[in-house]
Amino acid sequence: MDSQVTLVDSNSESELAAPDSAFDTTIILDFDRDDMISTNATVRGQTQIRYSVRTVKAGLAGMNPKTVFSQGEGILATVQRRNMIPDLLTLGGETMSLRSWLKTPMFSSFPASFSEGRETYLWKEGQDGGIDLYKGSDASTSTIARFYPSGFVVTHDRRRITHHAHLDLQAEADLIREKVFISCVLIVQKTRKKVKRKRKARERNLMSSQEFTFTVTSMAAAGGVFPMC
Repeated sequence: MDSQVTLVDSNSESELAAPDSAFDTTIILDFDRDDMISTNATVRGQTQIRYSVRTVKAGLAGMNPKTVFSQGEGILATVQRRNMIPDLLTLGGETMSLRSWLKTPMFSSFPASFSEGRETYLWKEGQDGGIDLYKGSDASTSTIARFYPSGFVVTHDRRRITHHAHLDLQAEADLIREKVFISCVLIVQKTRKKVKRKRKARERNLMSSQEFTFTVTSMAAAGGVFPMC
């Protein structure tokens, strides 16, 4: 899932994306920034910020970031990132390992699941960098929430319109809105972190390849002798 943060430039107009007509949306949460490390979410049709996400430096030399999920003045959850040992989640007054609540495969981000009561909810990759939430693990279940990353369109008069990232919830998902919101943000954070690591690895490999080519070319131009294998 190669989702990316869409940057809004000074020449771009921004607006809210129209609801998906094929999705029976009850509530839409609009994000003011597509950067899930620090963002605010507002219920569409309202002006007051409903939820916020902030990541601050913590631990020795700030090496263990802490993400705080808030609703108004109250804290919904915190995630303490840690090295070598599992990250900690505090939710509903309980502290546990993050992976014991939001379960994912060993070497993949999807599917990601969490439980509420006797029900299991499953996040899967969606279209165009989005993710979809299903109730239950049965393949026949329908989507009850969708996250759409920010994107842009170019109008017929060549205006660039940026659409905000948003999370659309059906009635069933709205019953557990806070946990849907928290799990969605954490998954998007994780997938984008993986994409960033892969991009950096490609850049390092490209740089190493260019340095090797430059060295060989320089030696050849100087009449250097190459070692025999």
